[in-house]
Amino acid sequence: MAQRAPLTTWYVLFAMTYLATSTIVVFDSETPVAGRMTATGFLALNAVWFLVYGRRLVERHPDDWRGFIYAAGSLATFASAVWFSGSATFALFGLVPQLYMVLPLSWAFWPMALFVLTPSILTLISGQSPALQLALAVLIIVFSHAFGWAITRIAEQNEQRGALLDQIESLTLEAERARMSAEIHDTLAQGFTSIITLLQAQQPNVELALRTARENLREARALVAATAPSPLDGSSLEDAVRRLVSASEVESSFRVIGDPAALPTSVEVVLLRTAQEALHNVRKHSGAKTVAVVLRFDPAGVSLEVRDDGRGFGDAPEGFGLRGMRARLEQVGGRLTLGGAPGASVLVEVPL
Repeated sequence: MAQRAPLTTWYVLFAMTYLATSTIVVFDSETPVAGRMTATGFLALNAVWFLVYGRRLVERHPDDWRGFIYAAGSLATFASAVWFSGSATFALFGLVPQLYMVLPLSWAFWPMALFVLTPSILTLISGQSPALQLALAVLIIVFSHAFGWAITRIAEQNEQRGALLDQIESLTLEAERARMSAEIHDTLAQGFTSIITLLQAQQPNVELALRTARENLREARALVAATAPSPLDGSSLEDAVRRLVSASEVESSFRVIGDPAALPTSVEVVLLRTAQEALHNVRKHSGAKTVAVVLRFDPAGVSLEVRDDGRGFGDAPEGFGLRGMRARLEQVGGRLTLGGAPGASVLVEVPL
C-alpha cells in the first residue's frame, strides 16, 4: 500500500497531462479540424500504449530493453500527434517522467533528449522555423534530466521504504510469535501440567484441579482478547501474586516490603509471569519443602524474589522458562539474577 500511493499520484499526473494537452489541441484554432482530430487520436493511442504496456514496466521496474520498446512506441504516437498539431508538444510534461520510470537513469537521457527535440525536428522537416530554439531545447533537456534524477531517487527510496516495512513486519510477527510462545508456556502449559499432576496423585485434589482449569480458561480468553493476564483483571499486583503463592502445592509465604506504587501494565505482567514461572519451577524441579516470595517497592524501582530450600540450579542449562523471563525483562529494562547455595533464588529487578 505504501508503494501504491506514489504511483497513483503519478497516474493522476499523466491523466491530467493527456486531458490538458488534448483540450489544447482540440481548441487550437490555427490547426485545421482534421489535423486537430488526428492529433487527438494519436494522443489517445499514446495513452492506451501506456496503459497496455508502459504501466507494467513502471510497476515492475525491470530496467532492461523493454523500456526502449515502450519509448519507441510512445515516441511514434507522440511524433505523429505533433506532426498534425504543434500543440501536442505539451504532452512532454507527462511523457518525460515516464521514460525515467521505465529505464535506468543513464539509459533514459538519450530517449528523453530525442523526445524534447522531436517538435523542433518535425518543424524543420516541414520547412518551417522551429518554435523551440536550440538553446532553450538544451535548457529543457538539462532540467528534464535533473527532474528524471529526482524521480529515480524517489522511486529508489520508495522501494527501500517498502523493503524496510516488510522487514519491520517480519520482525514484529517474529516478536509476537515469541511473546505468544512465552505466554502459552507461562500460563496454559503450566496450568495443564498442574491439572494432570493433581488428578494423577494418590488422592486427587479435584477442587484445586477445577480451580486451576477455570484459571486456565480465563488465561486463554485473555490471550485471545490480547489483554493483561487474567489474575490482574480487577486486582492489584500484590493480590495477584498472593493468589499464586496461596495456590502453590509447596508450603509458601508471601510478603510485601515498602509502599506499593502504581506500575505500568507491562511491568506488572513481567513480575506476575516471573512469579508464576518461578513457582512452577519450584514445584516441578527443585524438590523444595518451602518457598518464600518477597515483593519489594522502593523509590528506585520494584523487585520480586522467589527463594526455596530445594536442590538449586546446579549446572543445568537454562530452560525456555528462564529464557522467557530474560526476554520479558529486556522489554521493560529489568534484569534477572539467579542465586542459590543453599536452595535457589530468582530475583527480578525493574527500575522505575
